[in-house]
Amino acid sequence: MSKEVVDKAQGILSAMNGQHGILGCLLIASDGGLIASSLPAEIDTAMIAALCSTLFSNNSISIRRMNRGDLTQMTLVTERGILHFYQVANVVLVVLTARGHKVSLEGLLRLVEDQGRTLSQLVQAS
Repeated sequence: MSKEVVDKAQGILSAMNGQHGILGCLLIASDGGLIASSLPAEIDTAMIAALCSTLFSNNSISIRRMNRGDLTQMTLVTERGILHFYQVANVVLVVLTARGHKVSLEGLLRLVEDQGRTLSQLVQAS
């Protein structure tokens, strides 16, 4: 992926921060490599990207084995916030919410879908 595409993706992720309780976002490759992140600098984004890739990939395989088609989105609710995964072309957008912030799940999902479509077009054009 070109530096120009990564920079544009970075801008999209950064613009999502703060909306609907979003702490930050990751754009990760299918191999777990980090493409772009808008998470705070003190967070180990490479480790989170690798773990998120594994989570999405394993669940994707399970969904296919259940004859439910391809996994396109997944939401995990934890005691520290929400992790929402969205398939974007051949990469995955992961959105993390901030602990203790009020989250509109409907607004979060709509934002992720809208920005996911934009990221998909950007990634596919590269």
